[in-house]
Amino acid sequence: MKKRVNGIVMILLAVFAVVVTGCAKGDAKEDRAEADIDWQMITPKDMKKVIESESKDSYQIIDIQPESDFKKGHLPNSISVPAYPVDTEKLEKVVVDHADQFKDGDNPIYVVCPGGGSGAKRTVSILIDEGVDASRMHIIENGAKKWPYKDDKKLWVTE
Repeated sequence: MKKRVNGIVMILLAVFAVVVTGCAKGDAKEDRAEADIDWQMITPKDMKKVIESESKDSYQIIDIQPESDFKKGHLPNSISVPAYPVDTEKLEKVVVDHADQFKDGDNPIYVVCPGGGSGAKRTVSILIDEGVDASRMHIIENGAKKWPYKDDKKLWVTE
């Protein structure tokens, strides 16, 4: 009898654990960086070509570095949207509040974050949700920290 009670208790505990963990996963917010988006990446070399050969009116660069890092250095003609790492509602709101300036047109939009990864992906995901055409969105690989042209004042602006 005692074994049977112990078995029933174990089964009930197992069912309870499954229910609790299942509910917790359902309540967790999905990371936007893991969204099912066809991420379009651009290499620093190709971004350099864009900056050197294209009119600054033919594309936009969104830089999500924190304001202090942006002041230390950024790509020319970048629009500062200091939302990195875009992992809280407050930081997501920073991107949403800037979204209107990127909705119109069909020119490419390049997003740069410190490392070229999750922060940029989250930004792209939010902008797509806000109505920016996904085909326009590109992420600059390796981000601002590894931008290889920091010694060229035409390719890296410091304030």
